[in-house]
Amino acid sequence: MNNRTRFMSVPHPGSLLGRVIRLPLRFVPDNKVVRVLAGINKGALWITGSGTTHGCWIGNYEADHAAALQRLVKPGAVAYDIGSHAGFYTLALSRLVGDTGRVFAFEPSARSVYFLRRHLELNGRQNVTVVQSAIGRDTSLICFDGFRQTSKETYLIPSMSLDQFAAAGFPSPSFIKMDIEGAEKHALEGAVEALSQIKATWMIATHSEDLRMQCRALMAMYGYHFEKFDSTEDPGSAPDFLAIPHSGSL
Repeated sequence: MNNRTRFMSVPHPGSLLGRVIRLPLRFVPDNKVVRVLAGINKGALWITGSGTTHGCWIGNYEADHAAALQRLVKPGAVAYDIGSHAGFYTLALSRLVGDTGRVFAFEPSARSVYFLRRHLELNGRQNVTVVQSAIGRDTSLICFDGFRQTSKETYLIPSMSLDQFAAAGFPSPSFIKMDIEGAEKHALEGAVEALSQIKATWMIATHSEDLRMQCRALMAMYGYHFEKFDSTEDPGSAPDFLAIPHSGSL
């Protein structure tokens, strides 16, 4: 299958047509294996109820992000998916880098890792390594509530820095997607060597305008410049952004 699958037009979920089409989805049972209908993962097998939205298998989930991936990730690349959740982007990256590339999927949640591994097995993906850990400033145990880091103790998970992961001898990435529910600045503070020496393009999701500005200010110190690509229509939502190393261009 051509790894540059073209998108099928799907109504935006916020439109009237999109809301009408979504009505029957409330009756779709969880844990049903279906084929992704459209988008970057078209044809892949997906487990209903494993992701944040039915859009993961319908094919309209974050189409702007998927389009950016198709533009940026090449066959043979090494990609990091930091905050891989159930594996929507991991599957996409696995397809894009192909048999000669490699994907490292970082996810601390036991539930998400279960579905992530199931999706990799169902689709026969052999080029992905799952790392069940949070990414932060350093090696530690952090409190976690299943979706995000928290100051209220629920249960403890291991955390490590990207620099520590790289020092262990794993391949350096050319592309990094990161969405870790507001802990992005902490992760960047633990990636000093990666930011200064590894010339990777980053796709970063931030969860507040203040956090976005902090992340961009830190990365600008290492010569990164930025490109907005997120087409969100929510005026209260801080857009995700691409960070491109100074020597790179898109």
